[in-house]
Amino acid sequence: MRSYSSISTRDFMWNNLTGTIPKEIGHITSLRLLLLNRNKLSGSLPDELGNLMNMNRLQLDENQLSGSVPESLANMINVRHLHMNNNSFTGQLPSKLSNLSNLMHLLLDNNNLSGYLPPEFSKLHSLEILQLDNNNFSGNGIPSTYENLPRLVKLSLRNCSLQGAIPDLNSIPSLKYLDLSWNQFTGSIPSNNLSTNMTTVKRKTGIIAAIIIGVVAAVLAITAITMLLIFRRNSKYMHLISRKRTSSNVCIKIDGVKAFTLKELTHATNKFDISTKVGEGGYGNVYKGILSDETFVVVKRAGENSLQGQKEFLTEIELLSRLHHRNLVSLLGYCGEEGEQVSDKRAAEAVWDAGR
Repeated sequence: MRSYSSISTRDFMWNNLTGTIPKEIGHITSLRLLLLNRNKLSGSLPDELGNLMNMNRLQLDENQLSGSVPESLANMINVRHLHMNNNSFTGQLPSKLSNLSNLMHLLLDNNNLSGYLPPEFSKLHSLEILQLDNNNFSGNGIPSTYENLPRLVKLSLRNCSLQGAIPDLNSIPSLKYLDLSWNQFTGSIPSNNLSTNMTTVKRKTGIIAAIIIGVVAAVLAITAITMLLIFRRNSKYMHLISRKRTSSNVCIKIDGVKAFTLKELTHATNKFDISTKVGEGGYGNVYKGILSDETFVVVKRAGENSLQGQKEFLTEIELLSRLHHRNLVSLLGYCGEEGEQVSDKRAAEAVWDAGR
């Protein structure tokens, strides 16, 4: 692989690759993105991955990888996204990962990790998402030092065999999503000042609402980490809605998610170009894309014959925001904009907008 030493991106996701990850990949020091998710790779991770000091995003999720998480990953000082969920990693989380000062997303849910949650992770001052669901940190609790994670938006520790008291996390100003379900915590629920902000989406003729969904596992045969669903109302149905709800607002409570603009989603999919289409389902076509922060997404656009109404749509948003399972999707965000911003009216009426 030395002949590829100038490559910055290697994208092999959503294939049927088998075998182990070759240690020689550590020679490609120019790599910024290594995408191997959703394959059938097995074995342990080579320590040589730590040589990739320019790495920005490492995606190894949805494989059959095992062994411990190498301490050498702490050498990837520029990495922002570590997605290693849905594998069979074991052992203790390396405390040295706290050296990754630029790390924003650490996803290691659905593995077989044990031991304790490293208190040193409180040094990850750029961390926004810490997702460790469905592991076995038996007999240990949440370190109180996690109160010092200033940018943490999502902390998900569902079904981790955690015990003890729940620390008061109200000093984290950005925390909007907290899942501690299916553990053995004791004591009282600490008071908190988590954000109660509601996001308002206008509803009238020509509006586009959206659900943005992270892509996980076998439920969706599409290509990405996150999933975006874009919805456009049936014009006749929206005419009825507009007569009843003229210039009214619909409040949607979605904690820990981002409001995306149609412009962002259009740019991510190259204007929904046919070359980005990866499939279609009962509600419409599915497209792949990449956001400005290098997050890989897919966008699902519903057909104009979709019969889903406003109430059902809002109910679906609420349900998706609460579902967390290795074989289900989890809500990442939403968007709402005027349909008049779409120049192609025919296309606008077919839009179903909406990603671990």
